[in-house]
Amino acid sequence: LTEVIPRSPSAQIQTSQAGPYKITMQVNPNPPSTTQPATLAVQVVHSSSLQLVTNARVTIESTMETMDMGTDSADAHVQNNGTYSVPVQFSMSGPWQVRILISVAGSKAESAVFEVIAR
Repeated sequence: LTEVIPRSPSAQIQTSQAGPYKITMQVNPNPPSTTQPATLAVQVVHSSSLQLVTNARVTIESTMETMDMGTDSADAHVQNNGTYSVPVQFSMSGPWQVRILISVAGSKAESAVFEVIAR
């Protein structure tokens, strides 16, 4: 039925807690198209200090939820405004799991999972 009745688009801005970090992900455009890459912008805030984390390694993994197409992985790059940005190509319409991994030297790696619906 999900192939006949399309799912609602996922939220353009999504937030999740991952250990000591509040992770906010923005998808542009939303819903992402299968014909061109979408830009994922990620903001990482340390929950106790409320400070932007700009010294992390941020890796994005995307996996199609309804079909085994493998996992794509890309490192996001920090921008001047303290967010991390990376282009992601969703090669097929439908629900994708986007896992954001945060690694900061001297701290335990953390991750959060989001859902993105590609069109």
